[in-house]
Amino acid sequence: MNKKRILLGALALALAVFTSCSNGNNNADAYGTIEADDYLVSAEVSGKLSKVFVDEGYKVANEQVIAIVDTVPLVIKRLQLYAQVDAVKAKKQGIEAQLKVSDEQLETIKTEYNRVKALFLDSAATQRQMDDIDGKYKVAIRQREAVSIQLNAVNAERESVIAQIAALNDQISRCPIKSPTSGTVTTQYAKTGEMVMAGKPVCRVANLDTVYARVYIGEPQLASFKIGNRVFVSADTDSNQSLKGDGVVTWVSSEAEFTPKVIQTKDERVNLVYAVKVKIGNSEGKYKVGMPVEVRLIK
Repeated sequence: MNKKRILLGALALALAVFTSCSNGNNNADAYGTIEADDYLVSAEVSGKLSKVFVDEGYKVANEQVIAIVDTVPLVIKRLQLYAQVDAVKAKKQGIEAQLKVSDEQLETIKTEYNRVKALFLDSAATQRQMDDIDGKYKVAIRQREAVSIQLNAVNAERESVIAQIAALNDQISRCPIKSPTSGTVTTQYAKTGEMVMAGKPVCRVANLDTVYARVYIGEPQLASFKIGNRVFVSADTDSNQSLKGDGVVTWVSSEAEFTPKVIQTKDERVNLVYAVKVKIGNSEGKYKVGMPVEVRLIK
């Protein structure tokens, strides 16, 4: 009888310990990792990076210049276009002078045409004289039209060069590569002296003052996780110290997905889970991107 009581007591004690450990390991309502809003900062023009002003870990302000593409080739090309504008301007002046001569010639021939026509109507001029002056008048009109077309072509050429200058000015203005937000440079992809193409990333900037915990919950927990709810967030560090803080649920996925391999949910029998984002203040920089965290509902 005593042996039976001892055995039952040992079983009860083991069950109590197991239950205690089990409860301790499942206090969290959701598990996930820390993320941050980051921006891929890319070059807008192709060329050589004449200077990169930042490195990984640097804090940058919004619109701060973090690198600059060499502007010398673009400036030289712009000078060539300025010279082309001067050449077009000189050509235009010559054509305008020709146009004035054509106008004077046309006016003279028109006066002669009207005089001969009046004489012809009075039978004081022959048909041949009338035909000659009529031919000269038509030729003068066509010559004037030809010069006018040349002037229009030169004006169009000038506008084209001016548009090219405007495009170059825009490219030059885009040579300084600016940060689209304030934050921290988390990754650097290019260094001073390297060639970059338009669209090539130079660095990645993340706003680490506010981070997000992306966690996953099962369908039974959907009613508990609502946008605006405050939650408790904790993470264990290598020094066996726990980081603790509050967060706010900012997003709950409307679509279910299969459980990520690296995430364990409270109810492992649920194959489909829902992603949840929790906003966390991180002005002290305690939470790092990729850090695993636990989220508990504040009841």
